[in-house]
Amino acid sequence: MSESEKPTYIDKIGRFLNIDGEKAFNGLDNKERNYCYYFSRASWEGAKICYFQRSYEAPALFYMLSKIFTIQSLDEIKTICLSKGWSDEEWRMLTAYIAGFFQNCGNYLSFGDKKFIPEIPKEKFLEFIHLTEAYSLEPEKFDKIWNDINLELYEYKAPYGELGYTDKGCLSSYYSSNMTQEDCKFADEFMQSIDLSPLNTRVIKHSPDHYEILVCSYKSGGKVYNYKDKKFSVVYGDFSPFMYKVITNLKECIKYAANENQVEMLKHYIRHFETGDINAHKDSQRAWIRDKNPIVETCIGFIEVYLDPNRTKGEFEGFVSVVDKEQSKKLAKLVDNAEKIITNLTWPKELEIEKFSKPDFTSLDVLTFACSGTPIGINLPNYEDVTRNDGFKNVNLGNCYGTPNKQFSRFLRDEDVDIVINYSHESDFVMVALHELLGHGTGKLFVKKEDGTFNFNKDMPHPLTGGPITTWYEPTETWGSKFGKVSSGYEECRADGVALYLSTFEECLEILLPGRKEVWDDIVYGMWLQTTFSGLTGLKYYSPETQEWGQAHVCASFALLQVLIEAGNGMIKIEETTKDGKPYMYYHLDRTQIHTTGKKAIGEFLRKLQIYKSLGEVEEGTKFFEGYTKVNEDFLRYRTIVLENKTPDWVELQHDFKRTDDGNVEYVKFEESFEGIIKSQVYHYRDTFEDVYAVWSLYKDHFKYKASQ
Repeated sequence: MSESEKPTYIDKIGRFLNIDGEKAFNGLDNKERNYCYYFSRASWEGAKICYFQRSYEAPALFYMLSKIFTIQSLDEIKTICLSKGWSDEEWRMLTAYIAGFFQNCGNYLSFGDKKFIPEIPKEKFLEFIHLTEAYSLEPEKFDKIWNDINLELYEYKAPYGELGYTDKGCLSSYYSSNMTQEDCKFADEFMQSIDLSPLNTRVIKHSPDHYEILVCSYKSGGKVYNYKDKKFSVVYGDFSPFMYKVITNLKECIKYAANENQVEMLKHYIRHFETGDINAHKDSQRAWIRDKNPIVETCIGFIEVYLDPNRTKGEFEGFVSVVDKEQSKKLAKLVDNAEKIITNLTWPKELEIEKFSKPDFTSLDVLTFACSGTPIGINLPNYEDVTRNDGFKNVNLGNCYGTPNKQFSRFLRDEDVDIVINYSHESDFVMVALHELLGHGTGKLFVKKEDGTFNFNKDMPHPLTGGPITTWYEPTETWGSKFGKVSSGYEECRADGVALYLSTFEECLEILLPGRKEVWDDIVYGMWLQTTFSGLTGLKYYSPETQEWGQAHVCASFALLQVLIEAGNGMIKIEETTKDGKPYMYYHLDRTQIHTTGKKAIGEFLRKLQIYKSLGEVEEGTKFFEGYTKVNEDFLRYRTIVLENKTPDWVELQHDFKRTDDGNVEYVKFEESFEGIIKSQVYHYRDTFEDVYAVWSLYKDHFKYKASQ
C-alpha cells in the first residue's frame, strides 16, 4: 500500500509541547498585562482566518466544535459518551483529533501540510455530535454542516491528502478549487500589474474570463479591472467581522502602550486591518523596528507564505511575548559583533550588504502565538524594501523548544540520544541565533532601481563564470516572487547552512555559550546532528506521488544532509539493519570531520546559494538547489523505515489570560493533555465563533472540490 493510501492520525499516545509563560507574565506590571491581554485577544480573533486558509471544511468544523464545547463542558460530554458505551480508547481518539484540529487551525498539519483525519469511525464521530446539547438546540443546522463537510473530514487520498495546486493532485483554500497553477500565477501577475499585494488575499475563478480577488479588510468596496482580456473584480471586506474585533482590541491596546513607537505601530495596524492596505502594514513594521528592546514584544498580520503554493499569500498570525533579559544580553552581544563575524562567510564581499543594520535581537517567552504552529525563532519583517531601508528584528522563542526524550527517539545511537537530550536547548539556542541574525539577515540582492540605476557594480565579473552579469531583480520583483515555490526551502537552507558554518568559529560560541567551553564540542555536534538528522526523519513530509516536500525547513535539512553525503570521507553513514524482525537503520555523523570536511562542504554550498540568490539567477539557482532535494531510491527506502517507526507529532498547549472587573489581568493555565488543549482553545476564542459560520457560508461553494471540474 502506497503512503497516499494510508491515513494520517493525531497519535492518541500524545506528545505535548507546553508553552508555559506564567513566570514571564508574573514579572509584568498590570499596565503591561493589559497590553498583553488586548493584543492577545486581537491575535486570536484574527487567527480564525487560519481555518479558512487551511481547507474548505475547517471553518465549519471549527464553528461546530466551538459551539458544542461552549454550550456544554467537555467533562459533561465525556460522561455522556462513556455512559452510552464508548470506550476510553474511543474517547481518546476523538479528543486527540479535536485537539490536533484546534492546534493546527484545521485538519492539515502545520508542519508538513499533510491531511490528518479522525481515527474514530465516521459514524462514531457523528454519534458524538448527536449526543451534545448544541445539536439538540439546532439539529437541522448541524445536519446541514455535517452533510456539507463529512466527506472532506475523512477523505485523505488525492487531491485531499496534501496542500498545493489542484492540478498537481492537491488542494489550497487560498484559491477556488477550480484554479490551476497557471490560474494562480496569472492572478498574481494581475495583482502585481496594479501594485496590489497578494499577501492578504484569496482568489475565486468564476469563469475562464472572470476572477475575483478577495482582500481582507474591515471596510468594504471594490473595483473592476480588465487585464489581458480577462475581468478582475477586486473586492474589499473579506473577513470583515473578524477585522472589526481585531481593530476593537488593538484600539484598547493603545491605552496601555509603553511608548510612542508602540502607539504609532498600533495605529498603522488598525489602518491596515480597516483598509487592507499593505503599505499601512509596512508602516507598522517600521514603527515596530524602531521600538527597541520592549519588555512586551508583539506582532500581528499576514506574515509567512509557506502555506501558499505560490508563496505570495501570508498566513495570519499574532503573537505576544515577554523578553528574557539574560538570554537577550547574549543575543545583543552577537548583534554588536555581527559585522566582524559576517566576514567569515564564503561569498564575495560584493554580495554582502554594504552596512549591516544592527537589528533588535531578543530572546522571548511566548504568552500567545495565535496561528497554526509556533516557531522557535523569527526574522521579521518579510518585506524586502522595509528590511533593506529600515532594518529588521530577530527573536528567539526560548520557551517553545520541544524537549526530546528517549521514548520518542529513533535511529540514533544511545550516546547520540544522550547528547541530543542533554544539550538540545543549547543547540537550539545557537542554531536560532545564527540562523535568524546571520542567516536571514545577510546577503544582498542585486536590484535595478526605479530610476534605472543599479545597487551594484554592473561591470563586476560574474562570481562563478567570470563573464558579465546579465540578471538581477526588477523594481517590482522580490526574492519570493522571482524564485517562487522553491524560495522558502532555499532560504531556510541558506540560513541553516550559515548557522552550521558559523558554529565552527569560537568567537560565536564565546558570545552565545560563555563559560561553557568544556561542552562546546558536544553542543555543536548536537546542532549538526539534529539539523542533518531531521533531513532523514523528515522524509515523512516528502510525497513520492507529487515529488514535493511538504515542509520548507525539512527540505532545507535534507539538502544539507545531501551536501555532507556528497562531501564523502564517510562523514555521514546510514547503517541499515533490522529491529524486532523489521527493517531499521542507524544514523551516524562523524563529529571529528565537522571542522574539516563538513565546514568546507557547507561553505562552498553557501557560496553558490548566495550567488544565485543575489543575482536573481532563477533557472540556475533552482536547478542547483533542487539537485540536493531530490529523493533517490535509497532514501525512498529509508522513508519507508521512517514511516514504519513514526513518532507522534507535537501538539501544542498554550495558556491564556482573564481580565477581572477591576482591570487586573490574571494568567489562566490548562492541563497538559488532549482535554486541556481543547479547553484552552475554546477559551482562546471565548464566544466569538458565530461569525465564522456566516463568513464561511458566503463563499463555501467556490472552495469545495468537485471531481467533475
